[in-house]
Amino acid sequence: MIDASLYIDDANKNLWKMLNQSFNISIEYCSENCYGNYHKNKDCIIYVPKNLPDSASFTHELLHLYLPYKSLYIGSAIQLMLQNEYPLNIIFNERLYDHISNSLEHVKMLPVYLNLGYPIEKFLSDYSDVKLTNSDVDYISNGYKKGIFCTKYNKTHINYFIGKFFAGKADINTNNHYDQQMSALYNIDHELFSILDKFWNGWIDYDIEKERQTWENNYHDLVDVLVDGLIDWSKNKKIV
Repeated sequence: MIDASLYIDDANKNLWKMLNQSFNISIEYCSENCYGNYHKNKDCIIYVPKNLPDSASFTHELLHLYLPYKSLYIGSAIQLMLQNEYPLNIIFNERLYDHISNSLEHVKMLPVYLNLGYPIEKFLSDYSDVKLTNSDVDYISNGYKKGIFCTKYNKTHINYFIGKFFAGKADINTNNHYDQQMSALYNIDHELFSILDKFWNGWIDYDIEKERQTWENNYHDLVDVLVDGLIDWSKNKKIV
């Protein structure tokens, strides 16, 4: 057993106590020597490296339980609704679902993390990296459609389009700017871009702290609009 007190400081101690009331949290060393997490239902493992404990990185992983604590499972809701929808289920794979879920969680975790007093630079290990490059856009564009008359859509490049859209939108480093690249994605497929963008903006505006009655709109409504839009977009397209 790893002593949790090594990762708890004055900033995160109340968060740790609160989340432990709802989840069974254990700490294990990560075989890849990095921070990570895994949770299913009420059980959660936070993986830590064997080097000196870092409370900021630990808190990031702990905050991945914050949305489930609020009964918000938006990533799982998207996967549940898409996994049996052909041809969308040949575009979306487990890695893309995880990436979308992480992106959506991160933008809601960050304000809590910053309010605890941790530096934004330590929120992500790849904080300084550019998440959406011109090369990414070129790759998407060059293989997005196939065939003599460009009637076939390439599932790998659509997958990459969606992943890079969320990567760019979720980048918390304000020194990174993606207006040009986002405009290029729009030009590649303005319909798909608009569907994703509407969903993203709806999630940004969604107040995760608000207590909602059962009849009020909630995050499931955002997911419904996203999925309906994607289904309409995929109609009459040959995706291979």
